[in-house]
Amino acid sequence: MQLTLDRPDARRTAIALRREFPQLRDPLILPWSEQPVIALDGDRPWLFGPIERDPQRTAGGRTVLPRRELRGLRELAQVGVPFQRLAMAHELDPAGAVRVLLPVLRKGPRICTDGVARAVVGPPPPHPVVRRAGRMLDGMVRKTAVAVVGAGERLLDPILFGIIGLPGTTEGELVLWFPIAAWTW
Repeated sequence: MQLTLDRPDARRTAIALRREFPQLRDPLILPWSEQPVIALDGDRPWLFGPIERDPQRTAGGRTVLPRRELRGLRELAQVGVPFQRLAMAHELDPAGAVRVLLPVLRKGPRICTDGVARAVVGPPPPHPVVRRAGRMLDGMVRKTAVAVVGAGERLLDPILFGIIGLPGTTEGELVLWFPIAAWTW
């Protein structure tokens, strides 16, 4: 299943926005949901939804972003890109908690609860300073980094999207999902 939908008015809107804001990347065209959604892109499961529902936000409700990505977001804000909302997508480990949902996801995307979203995404990874300290400690005691902090695990990439509606961000309506930040923990 291909996640991006094709719609001529969406393509025209995206082209016009990219002309005005050349720093934007090509958008995905997906339906908007106020709830987290789990979907397959090929064989790779993803969870996506409004940033306010990001399962890795802090207890205070903040989304943690690396400094480099924050600088890029400030630059986009300064040029006035008319994003109506922000959204987050998390690549999911198909061998992890989402594996039980894969047969259902092959039939199409599914809305999920915040609890399911937290379960399939997992906890936020350790801060990079903690991972580096673990590797340094590992070198000192000559054990594997995996044993110290799990540093050998593949850390999946989150993506932050700027959302522009066609014309608004109404539940179930197609919107443009512009990738504006992505990083590897």
